[in-house]
Amino acid sequence: VIDQLKNAIDRTVQEFHNYSYDFLSESDIQAFLFAELRKEMISFRYEHSAGGANSQFKFTESFSISPVTTEYYVPEGKIDVAVLSEPDTTMNVWRQRCRIAIEIKLWQPREREPKYVADVNKLQRYEANLQKPGHAFTGIAMLFVHPCIKQIPSAISMEQVGDAYPQNGIALHLVTQEGHGWKQILAPSAPEQGALLVQTP
Repeated sequence: VIDQLKNAIDRTVQEFHNYSYDFLSESDIQAFLFAELRKEMISFRYEHSAGGANSQFKFTESFSISPVTTEYYVPEGKIDVAVLSEPDTTMNVWRQRCRIAIEIKLWQPREREPKYVADVNKLQRYEANLQKPGHAFTGIAMLFVHPCIKQIPSAISMEQVGDAYPQNGIALHLVTQEGHGWKQILAPSAPEQGALLVQTP
């Protein structure tokens, strides 16, 4: 799953670099990434039973779904783009756990710095609240910066993002015209976190 995710993100970033002005909203980026991820995972299908936790919806037979979805509900809020985990029969199809959760922010000209920190915090809360011990989870908060934005906070400058691509845990992904990079996010209790997670307006 991580390889497919990496491919989809790489193509999304490349598209943003080449055609930044095509993306007039976060939804444009979300739609592009969703489509790329669906293509990457076209052979992935999850089987769900009509019974068990799904019986309340009156399904007449079992069915399969793509694990890639958007605006997926979790108790901590909706996720922009999600890849669901292997099905858990104790939970209905609309309440499965996420293997991957991606939140997207686009910093547009004449707009205030987006609240990407809130996205990071949401992903951290979700990871902390996962009910299944040892459940693998990757959360990515993506901040796309329009070429007209010149003043990027030093706490998330390109010089500060050079960590490895995340396999598990939470990461910030900064995308600018100069390049893109990853920053691993520490748990909220870690004192080093304040060096990265600056307060936004």
